[in-house]
Amino acid sequence: MWIFRVQSNIRNTFRFLTIVWIFGKHFTKNWFYNSWFRRIFDPKGKNLTTRPQRIRMIIEDMGPTYVKFGQILADRPDLASERLREELKKLQASARPFDDNIAHNIIEQELGDPIKNVFSQLDSKHMASASIGQVYKGVLNTGEEVVVKVQRPNIREKIKLDLVLMKILAKRAIKSYPGLAHFNVVGFVEDFGDNIMKELDYTIEASNMKRFAVIFKDDETCYIPRVISQYTSPKLLIMEMVRGLRPDEPEALRQAGFSTQKIAENGTNIILKMILKHGFFHADPHPGNIFIRDDNQIVLLDHGMAATLKPRQIQALINFMMGFSKKDNRKITKAVLALCDVSYFKHFEDLEFEIGETINRYSYLSYDQVDMSHLMTETIKTIIKYDLSVPSNLFMLIKTIATIQKFGESLEADISLADMIKPFAIDKIKEQFTWQSIFNKVSGAAEDYIYFVDKFPRDVKEVMSSLKRGVIKHEINLREDSYTNKAMRQGINRLGFVFILGLMLICSTLLMMYKEDKPAIRIFFYTTVIISGLTALRLFAKTKFS
Repeated sequence: MWIFRVQSNIRNTFRFLTIVWIFGKHFTKNWFYNSWFRRIFDPKGKNLTTRPQRIRMIIEDMGPTYVKFGQILADRPDLASERLREELKKLQASARPFDDNIAHNIIEQELGDPIKNVFSQLDSKHMASASIGQVYKGVLNTGEEVVVKVQRPNIREKIKLDLVLMKILAKRAIKSYPGLAHFNVVGFVEDFGDNIMKELDYTIEASNMKRFAVIFKDDETCYIPRVISQYTSPKLLIMEMVRGLRPDEPEALRQAGFSTQKIAENGTNIILKMILKHGFFHADPHPGNIFIRDDNQIVLLDHGMAATLKPRQIQALINFMMGFSKKDNRKITKAVLALCDVSYFKHFEDLEFEIGETINRYSYLSYDQVDMSHLMTETIKTIIKYDLSVPSNLFMLIKTIATIQKFGESLEADISLADMIKPFAIDKIKEQFTWQSIFNKVSGAAEDYIYFVDKFPRDVKEVMSSLKRGVIKHEINLREDSYTNKAMRQGINRLGFVFILGLMLICSTLLMMYKEDKPAIRIFFYTTVIISGLTALRLFAKTKFS
């Protein structure tokens, strides 16, 4: 109904004005401290900030949606400069806690039952608060200790509203600067929206936890907390309580009798097993999402952000590592293109040369000393120059590898990621030559040939028939967000505007010749002349002369 559309437009306008106010506040502050006023109020320049710092502060003021957006942008070298990315990595997704009574009411609504009918005890005060939800400790009527994660009130509506505004701003930016279409800014915003909406559905996180639990059910080095499924909903997640020590305190771990070297090895093996064996991995394994239990066991928490890799991408990642170990630039280039789902690339030799130059910068290091996440990031920067689209899961993969490397460093352990990858690579190669794998490939190829033999004669007949009738067509379809499409539409719009303006100028000139005595005609004529002159100057200023 129209009343709901009006209400939605009012909310959009109010939020937009809030964002304009935040931008205006920071712009005014920056102007003040860069003007002559600074000599009076801040002669030593203590309040001066760099552009990346100002962008970070603006994002922090705009709220949790934009903070999460900035955190993801920090892992995208194709969209942000190195200086900006380093500044965005300082963003923290912290938030003020909301009222505990409201949280308890939401818990009851989601349970569909009074709290006392499910819990024998539920803390009245939260134990942690984040941008999306709050966490409480409790005890079920069965006596089991649990952690209760409850979503903030109306957070879904607020994030949806921010996503709408972000998409509008991205589209406006593309229209104003067609060159940005190359970076697929709208696609990035849409990917971000899909990911954050998944985080808002706690049933997806519960599903991820169950999937990881199956993967590590026979692995004593990893433990995934059990989900209490009967009480879990999109806004409520209840899981078993797990206690342990944080991994970012190596001295405390040693004093408690743990081996930091073993913990680092276990953590690295767990992540590599997820990536290289199962193609499904925890995309945010920082120390805050990890506990350490007896026998150096790793407990993984917060499974809202997970990513997948296609079998082809897993094989390409292994080929990348093997190519680097052998200094085989061609193998590395093929692996990078496979990671990006590109089967043919016409500038292959040029790309191979540039990747080779990147690899040569690491030639003075031994294989076990190489920072794999940094190497992959540098390689990605190289392929971005060639207008290749990089899948979002690849950036999440690089972030995960970088996080697990820092995990080992924080524990002061001697870990070689390259060496630890080797056993997984060998196992993957062996899988390709098992009888089952060979049989599947042969049977799959046989099916394709049978289909080809069955369909090919009919396809040829259809093409020949169309040629004889003269009705064969070739369709060229430009993507909606492609640079060519947007530049073409912008050019057509400009041409149409100039054409209409020209007609108005001709009409006003003719009217002036025959009806000069009427004031309205003179106003129309002079207004048209002024607009035409300004438009001509604007087009002249934007024209690039070689």
